[in-house]
Amino acid sequence: MEELIEYPNNIEINGSRTDDDQFWRILRIHRVLGYAQALADIDNNENWHLKIKEIYDYKGMLTVTWKNTATKKEKEYLQKAWFSIVTDYESENIEHEIE
Repeated sequence: MEELIEYPNNIEINGSRTDDDQFWRILRIHRVLGYAQALADIDNNENWHLKIKEIYDYKGMLTVTWKNTATKKEKEYLQKAWFSIVTDYESENIEHEIE
């Protein structure tokens, strides 16, 4: 069973591995987005998240689909958050796609 959840500003969030950990994966993505947003705020880039269409966690592999091309720095916000303690260090690589 997959359930699509939206983040403020309509970022689609989803995650799967087994039915019993999907909710945990979705909560983890919310923590990652919060951490990344804090990094963006420090850089006075508070609207960076508006470029993101969808984020999907599949077995620890994070796929970010961007509406517009992200800068290297914007991708780094997510990279730093994804490999931090907020994910319990249970994360793999990040794949970036453009819509």
